[in-house]
Amino acid sequence: MITTTLFEKIEQWLNENKWEYRSRENAGIIEIDMGLKCELKQCQVIVWMKEGQCVVMGRVPIKAEEDARERIAEYFCRVNYGLYSGHFDLNYSDGEIRYKTYLPESTDPDAQRENIGEALIRPAMMFDAYGPGMMKVWRQEKDPAQAMEEM
Repeated sequence: MITTTLFEKIEQWLNENKWEYRSRENAGIIEIDMGLKCELKQCQVIVWMKEGQCVVMGRVPIKAEEDARERIAEYFCRVNYGLYSGHFDLNYSDGEIRYKTYLPESTDPDAQRENIGEALIRPAMMFDAYGPGMMKVWRQEKDPAQAMEEM
């Protein structure tokens, strides 16, 4: 079961690495704003302790327009099929786009530090890797299969 200890370890990692973040410890939430290399420009990473799990979610500040949601959903389905860890989500109701993974708790301190760093950076890395294809699908420059072939 995830404890506040993991939350404290995450904050310690962030402080040691001089990352700026906002913490709402009572709610079990840490928020980090990260820049992206792709045209999406930024990603908000949210660490969320809930029901014994530590979820790490990245979301971008744009929402898919209703007429693009089906294409983007197909693209994400194609992307998700080959992913080792984590997945892209699209909220069909409001168009929110996010990448979600989890952070396991480890008794090995070195492994835990490495896991924290990888989990925190992964959403931004995934948006940098797959965001350009998503935008091509959104703008109808490529269909989802073509966008995946370019990856």
